[in-house]
Amino acid sequence: MDSDLVARRASDGLQFTLRRLTSLAAGIAMIAIAIGAATFATGVWVFGSGSTGWFVVGGLLAFGPALAATIATFRVRRTAHHAPRLLDEVRAFRGGANSSADVLFDYDSGQPVAMTAKSLSSLRSDLEQRSKEFPALTAAVKAITTVPKLIALAVPGMIAAGALGTVLLLVGLLS
Repeated sequence: MDSDLVARRASDGLQFTLRRLTSLAAGIAMIAIAIGAATFATGVWVFGSGSTGWFVVGGLLAFGPALAATIATFRVRRTAHHAPRLLDEVRAFRGGANSSADVLFDYDSGQPVAMTAKSLSSLRSDLEQRSKEFPALTAAVKAITTVPKLIALAVPGMIAAGALGTVLLLVGLLS
């Protein structure tokens, strides 16, 4: 029974983290698309609609951050369809002997409190080797470990695209 409580807490924690990541990634994707579209349109206005160089380079600079944030959003949302199986897979994964996940015990009562991992990267590599056995858990841990990296790429890219758009707007107004 105590093992079920640990598995339920771990599953609920993963699902909560996935919901938060979905909100964060979707919000950043919408902002990145707006900034990218404004920057791209400003570049077309400054360089003219016949500038092939701006369409290629400007398109990459303006919409690269939006692409990273959109991929992050889809990766987390794609993982959501695995959520109903997550509790059973956490139970099964915890039931096996594994060096990347342990149970945290309350030594006063001797009861298990939570499932912990030494590092998510070692947990992810263990799960990827057993992805056929634990597809929901593998997808959840993969999303939790890769989405923050994609968001970390998107945010500075949005700032750079916004700065570029501002410079292009100033150039266009002054010329």
